Amino acid sequence: MNTREIARGGLLAGFAVVLLYIGGLIPQAAPALCISAGVVSAVPLIRSFALRTSLTVYAAVSALSLMLVPRKSIAAAYIAVCGLYPIVKYLIESRVRPGARMALKLAYANLVLAVLGALVSKGVFPQLEMPGFFALAAFWFAANIGFAVFDAVLTRFIRFVRRYLPKI
Repeated sequence: MNTREIARGGLLAGFAVVLLYIGGLIPQAAPALCISAGVVSAVPLIRSFALRTSLTVYAAVSALSLMLVPRKSIAAAYIAVCGLYPIVKYLIESRVRPGARMALKLAYANLVLAVLGALVSKGVFPQLEMPGFFALAAFWFAANIGFAVFDAVLTRFIRFVRRYLPKI
């Protein structure tokens, strides 16, 4: 990484932490701001395919959000889903044939849901309680649909940025 990438990564990390902090202060905007912070970690991948920079931004934002964001559930959502998924998406789309991509992405999403469900059931997140079987099944189904929509919107955003914005 050269100094330009390091400086750009620092600015992106700072911006993502600010988004997560605001999301911690305004609960109604938290999901949108968490997703926006996750897209920020993908910016180095979108224009210059700098995986190392993107991973560094993700690690820095994860550590800083755990220390600075008032609601730790926002930081946990960023760490588990929103911040890591754009990097996983890039790796899957650059290394896997097109027919198997969506299956791998859904497998990743369900793995994250299973790990988060196990953490909730063990009491790691005391503000959340495990729902009943039918409520959990409905949530799981809705989460998979929401994840597919998130993936489609992120794909369109990446295409837009690659087409219309200058290379950074």
